[in-house]
Amino acid sequence: MKKRNPILILAGILFAFSPAMAQKDSSGIYRTATDFQQRKLTYAINYKTEKHKIRRNILLKGGEIKVRHNGRTYTLDKNATYGFKDTNGKVFRFVGGKEYLLLNPDEPILLYEYKHIAHSPRETDKYPPEYYFSKDAFSAPQPLTKSNLKAAFPDNHKFHDGLDAAMAYDSGLHAYDSFHKMYKVNWILRNAGK
Repeated sequence: MKKRNPILILAGILFAFSPAMAQKDSSGIYRTATDFQQRKLTYAINYKTEKHKIRRNILLKGGEIKVRHNGRTYTLDKNATYGFKDTNGKVFRFVGGKEYLLLNPDEPILLYEYKHIAHSPRETDKYPPEYYFSKDAFSAPQPLTKSNLKAAFPDNHKFHDGLDAAMAYDSGLHAYDSFHKMYKVNWILRNAGK
């Protein structure tokens, strides 16, 4: 029996997981939905060791994103840019001039939280966040309701039944299932496929 070199095995494991590890500490721009799916960041940095700035709420020019990267400033069209990952590890998507926080970038049904940015911090409680979903990275976000979810998956009747059984109201559709470590909507979808 041939002996395996433990150092080569460890190096192979590290190499296999290096894109995932590099992505975890990265910040940058997702130019397209395909880039988002492949976790390919443009103007990417490791935010633990490098610095850059992404300014997306520019007064009077709300359709622009300015990125300060490696000493240079780049201006991008927000309407032609999919989104970005900030230095806190949060992923945002741009759609129709709005910015949506992506709650679950690694799950099949993508859930988004939208907060109105035009209101003062004192008025935040008056305007609760709104929740949206898209059935994949290429689909536009739509309001998170049972009827919209069923319409997005018209032939998956087990999913429809699971939604009805687990969720009495639309207001609970954005709930996180801490036991299964995923959002409940995706847990229901996963079980519908069995």
